[in-house]
Amino acid sequence: MAAPVPIAHTHVHSLRLRSGVEALVARVLTAEGSAGYGFTLNLDAAVARDMAAWDALAQSRGVAFCELFGGCRRRSVPLVRDDTPAFPPEWAGLTGGMASGRWKRLCVDPFAWESAEQVQSIAVVAAGSGIGVRLLAPNAHPWELSWCAALAATFPGGEPAIALRVEPGADPIRVPDDAGIGVDWSLEPGFAALRW
Repeated sequence: MAAPVPIAHTHVHSLRLRSGVEALVARVLTAEGSAGYGFTLNLDAAVARDMAAWDALAQSRGVAFCELFGGCRRRSVPLVRDDTPAFPPEWAGLTGGMASGRWKRLCVDPFAWESAEQVQSIAVVAAGSGIGVRLLAPNAHPWELSWCAALAATFPGGEPAIALRVEPGADPIRVPDDAGIGVDWSLEPGFAALRW
């Protein structure tokens, strides 16, 4: 997928989180000079770069991420325990299954798909077919919860939720309304030490 803004520079760092898990953290600098950040806790830096590009675009416009997709449709997103396997990133099988009415609800890992646009497209098609969507936060990390909430805020129809593989210990996640994607980078002390 193409970046949503002209990019002048992209840089990706590996970051060891407090939990010991490795994250890939990306910074995108737009041609106009806005910086945005993204991350992934898997080994696919493309997801982190895409997220950073969306963050940079929202930052440059001074709006929350959801405003780039037509506005926020909800202010919070519930957390639910869900062990349903996430649908693999394979568009033809996904749309075929939705068209046939095979599912009432989908579990989608937004960190497995290439871009925020693809995840948004899944939600739009699902809503048109009366299918609910849950976004998987595979590690239940606060950064994942924030990104899933920002994405879910853009979804039409239904009541999306954030799927966890563990019992949720928190109230619904508030949809960020700050400029950008709304991830609190300071939750991981190592982030401030990155040299971009």
